[in-house]
Amino acid sequence: MTEPTGSFFKNNEQIFLIGFMGVGKTYLGEKLADNLNLEFHDIDREIEKKAELNVNDIFKIKGEKIFRELETEILKKWDKPGIIATGGGIIELQENRDIIRTKKTIWLNPSWQIIKSRILNSYRPLVLDRSEEELYKLWDQRKELYRECAGIEFTKSSLQELLELLS
Repeated sequence: MTEPTGSFFKNNEQIFLIGFMGVGKTYLGEKLADNLNLEFHDIDREIEKKAELNVNDIFKIKGEKIFRELETEILKKWDKPGIIATGGGIIELQENRDIIRTKKTIWLNPSWQIIKSRILNSYRPLVLDRSEEELYKLWDQRKELYRECAGIEFTKSSLQELLELLS
């Protein structure tokens, strides 16, 4: 992973946010884009548009495999600049990791305690049928994949701390 510099953000480029569910990719992504006067995009919203279903229904009706295929298809064709929030499992496929490694990427990686407090009792499709222990194992298994793709690792959780890291 590289250290950020003051020139981290340039016009018309893509900054991808990766990390486990509940780390704040959408929340921090929207705030970061607004603060830097950049467009914000969410890959999950793009998948929902393409499938004409929400994420939970895609998982329920079509299954995770179809969701991942749509995710890869969208990622491969992505050409819009700005801050792009990805789904937590985008790093599961090698093809996606190969693409993401070529981009400027920030891994949002707060503590498990913070993540757990945000995702337990949520209606996320991968939370609904897993125990806390299973979710911890999934997070732990994915950490190396996030690390493999990350240009910068951010372990805090506030916009101000993220802006300070990137300045």
